[in-house]
Amino acid sequence: MKKALFALAALAMPAMAGTYTVVEPANPYSMELAVGYNFAARDIIKADGFDTPRVDTLGVDLTGVYKVNDNSSFNLRFGFATGSDSETYFDDGTKLDARMNNFYLMPGYRFTHRMGEYTSGFIGVNAGVINESVKVKTWDDIFGRQRYHGSEYGFAYSAEAGLRFDLTRHFDVYVAYQFFGSTAEPGIGGDDGISTRSQLFHCVRVGVCLDF
Repeated sequence: MKKALFALAALAMPAMAGTYTVVEPANPYSMELAVGYNFAARDIIKADGFDTPRVDTLGVDLTGVYKVNDNSSFNLRFGFATGSDSETYFDDGTKLDARMNNFYLMPGYRFTHRMGEYTSGFIGVNAGVINESVKVKTWDDIFGRQRYHGSEYGFAYSAEAGLRFDLTRHFDVYVAYQFFGSTAEPGIGGDDGISTRSQLFHCVRVGVCLDF
């Protein structure tokens, strides 16, 4: 009986080994450059009784990628985004202008699924650190023109899904939707105590990728 079991195990081992074989990609490293438009989901200033601007931003990011296999990869993304908006309140022309600048560094993971010879879909998550800088200008009949500024580091996180199109063996393009969030809340009002709120964005990203 023991001899029969050992014989079956010896026959099964090559098949099992073949099942779990992982082939390293021919081009495991790649560099991605993307631009994105970020639609703000929250007002930028904490205020009671009235809405303040929702600051949409335009950004660019550079991502280094290491492919573990054809499906899994790890990445490190550095990005910058900036944007501004304004609101006018009441009949006296009270106005608030706001500008936001974000720098972020985020490692992450991505899962890719081949959908066709030249097309694949992917989902990914990233988390890291962000520096958020906000400048605000206000004008009214009582206090005249006021300026505020503040910056703060916080936690940044994102989740994305997209499609990738292979143009050549070493070059492809992609388009993705990304949900992006930040915990940074810069205090910008000094003695007035004006502050921003944590930001959430719905993002559309378009990029190019070079494999090497």
